[in-house]
Amino acid sequence: MAPQHYDVFLSYGEGDSQTGFNDFLYNSLVAAGVHVFRHDDALPAGKQIGPEILWAIRSCRIAIPVISEQYAQSNWCLSELTEIMDCHRHYGKLVFPIFYKLNVLDVRDRVGIFADALRTLEKQHSSEETQKWQEVMASAARIKGWISNTIRNGHEGELVKMVVERILSKLKTTWIERLPMSPILMSNYYIRSVHHCFLQKTRSESKCQVFVAFRGPDTRFGLAAYLCISLEAAGIRVFDDNDPLLIGTDIDNEIYNAIDCCKIAIPILSKNYAASVWCLNELDQMVECKRRKGLKILPIFYKVEPSQVQELSHSFQEDMCKHKKQVDGYTYERWERALREVGSSSNGLISEKISNGYLLSPFPTKNFNLILLSETSYTTSSLLQFYLAIDRHEGVLVKRVVKDISRLLNNPQTSPIPKLFSRL
Repeated sequence: MAPQHYDVFLSYGEGDSQTGFNDFLYNSLVAAGVHVFRHDDALPAGKQIGPEILWAIRSCRIAIPVISEQYAQSNWCLSELTEIMDCHRHYGKLVFPIFYKLNVLDVRDRVGIFADALRTLEKQHSSEETQKWQEVMASAARIKGWISNTIRNGHEGELVKMVVERILSKLKTTWIERLPMSPILMSNYYIRSVHHCFLQKTRSESKCQVFVAFRGPDTRFGLAAYLCISLEAAGIRVFDDNDPLLIGTDIDNEIYNAIDCCKIAIPILSKNYAASVWCLNELDQMVECKRRKGLKILPIFYKVEPSQVQELSHSFQEDMCKHKKQVDGYTYERWERALREVGSSSNGLISEKISNGYLLSPFPTKNFNLILLSETSYTTSSLLQFYLAIDRHEGVLVKRVVKDISRLLNNPQTSPIPKLFSRL
């Protein structure tokens, strides 16, 4: 009998997610007409990983590893993931990971429950094999996927709906977009080159105009969210790391490409900004793009003083001292230079100056919300939800930033900045 070809290979661990979420996901995909492979109903009970599973992984169009607490404790799962990531690296196999009830940073940095699980495996397997699994886990965590806890407060029905929609959309793409689904074709250098040129053309046509960098826990659901929504409402394309089209991509590469292609970068420097390696790497690339191609950087100093950033004092000093012990000297110097340069910027906006009376508005407080919303065409529930999370003064700051960015981009819809919005 000829081996079957599958649309999706579903990889998951035993225990915490097998009988609930994974069954739900599997049945929803099948009901949508997707041909799915999963080992518990495709192989006889007790059978170990063999040619059937290897064939299913190599011939499937998309692999979905559901990485849960139990995943790293299973050498079965890790062997599947190793083969999946080998196909991804060598043939461009599409991988759409789901991080089920865990922090993706734990997977990427091999800390927390994953560190404990890997230590247990190290006692049972060789150090070479354990090291390989650690690298495979880190590679999978660099691919943009779904994080179950962040989707509608862990609503699994919504997550499954998003996965099914994305899978169906991907299965209906054009022939050139489907090339990574065929390892045999992608093994040809000329075909890979054609596919690479296509991706580059697509990226250049859809590149963002503005990149907003921020420390997630500080501002993601407040100032940063409202700013991004307001920029989009003004017709300005902003890089969105939650864009469903990024699922399956190397998120680091996508972020760096976005910075490289955008015209303006807005780092929101908050108290804990320097605690994040990601934020520091992004800031370093912004400064590099400024020197290399004239990228405009418009920093927002959110509840911190520019001098704290420039002089690496207060929380910035504490965080950088920690990094100095953990990274090489070259990396540390680049991060320090980027912070000092952005901290000395003459065109930065300081959020605290608004609340301290440096920016005055003639509008009564009780009418300000209505005035702000009436001057933008974007009045959906999302805009209102995020606006309610920030105060009146931050609303003024967001409006000012949108005006400045629109002016810098020569947006024809932009009217002159009113006098009441004087330079901060």
